Amino acid sequence: MVEYELPQPFEELDHTADVGVVVRGDSAAEALARLVLAMSQLLAGGGDVAVAHSARIEVDGADAVSVAVDVLRELLFRFDCDHQIVSRCRVARFDGTGASLDVMLGPWDERAHEEGTELKAVTLHAARFEREGQGWVGQIVFDV
Repeated sequence: MVEYELPQPFEELDHTADVGVVVRGDSAAEALARLVLAMSQLLAGGGDVAVAHSARIEVDGADAVSVAVDVLRELLFRFDCDHQIVSRCRVARFDGTGASLDVMLGPWDERAHEEGTELKAVTLHAARFEREGQGWVGQIVFDV
């Protein structure tokens, strides 16, 4: 199990009135971790996130896309309620039926994260999570 931390590479999608990201990984777990951290980078606006505590995230779903979307929805819910941003992510399990992740979170800081993007929702619109060539690609669009 590999731990990924901020920053991670991602591409921004050109999408009218929304923000989208595309990530790639050698494994499905790596691509999921990069999706998590791409969302964190958007929320933090590129500012550092100091680790304050850890949490286990577990979700179930019908397929890889719905599992990835539900992981991000859970983390956005935690951000909205507790103002916590993921700084590091370790995917213990990710398959077509669910995921289990250990995340290290830090507080949102008004000054350090003032360039962050306000994300309202994680959508299924244009979402993808699939094999591409020798690796995996994940794509998510966020309502802003």
